[in-house]
Amino acid sequence: MFFGLSLQAGVILAMALLAWGWQGWTVTVAVMCGGGVALLNSTLLVWRWHRGLRDYHCDGERHLGSFYRSSLERFFVVGISLAVGLAFLNLAPLPLLTGFIVGQLAWVIAAAVHKTG
Repeated sequence: MFFGLSLQAGVILAMALLAWGWQGWTVTVAVMCGGGVALLNSTLLVWRWHRGLRDYHCDGERHLGSFYRSSLERFFVVGISLAVGLAFLNLAPLPLLTGFIVGQLAWVIAAAVHKTG
C-alpha cells in the first residue's frame, strides 16, 4: 500500500513538472491540486486499511458498515476538495481534473503492479 502511495506521488510530481514546462505555473498549481486530491483519497484508503489491521472483527454487518462509511468519507472528501479547488481557489477545471485522473490512474496501476509482483 505504501508503495502505491509513493508511486502515485512520484507520478503526480512528474505530471506537475511536465505541466510547468508546457503551460506555466498556474496550470502546474491546478494539476498539483488535483493530484493532491487523488493522493488524499488514496491516503484515506490506506489509513482505513491500516486501522482495520488492528481492529479486526468477523461480523459481516459491521465489516460492511465500515466499508460503506469509508467509501462515503472518501467520496465527500474528494468532492469537497475538488469543489474548493474549482470554486474558492479559481483553478482551471481541465488541469485540475487531469491531475486528479492521472493520480487515480497511478494508484490503480500501482495496485495492479503490486498484486502481480
